[in-house]
Amino acid sequence: MFNFRIIDTADGNQIIDRNLKTPYEALTPLQMVEYTEMDNRLLIMDRIERKAKQEAEHMRKLAKNPLYKMACMVGLI
Repeated sequence: MFNFRIIDTADGNQIIDRNLKTPYEALTPLQMVEYTEMDNRLLIMDRIERKAKQEAEHMRKLAKNPLYKMACMVGLI
C-alpha cells in the first residue's frame, strides 16, 4: 500500500495527497510504475529535508556554544 495518492485535476495537473493511501490492487500496471517512481522521489525528498533540518539544528546548537562564539570573535572561523 502506498502512503499517498496521485489525484488528477481537471486542468491536467496532478496533486500528491499524503493523507490518503492507495492499495496496490487498485492500480493498473502503468499506474503501479508511476506510483513506484513517485514513491522513490518522495523518499529522496524526505531524506533531503531531514538532512537540512539536522544541519540547521546542528548550526543552531553550535551558535550557542561559547567556544564557537569566541573563535568567531577572534577570527578563526
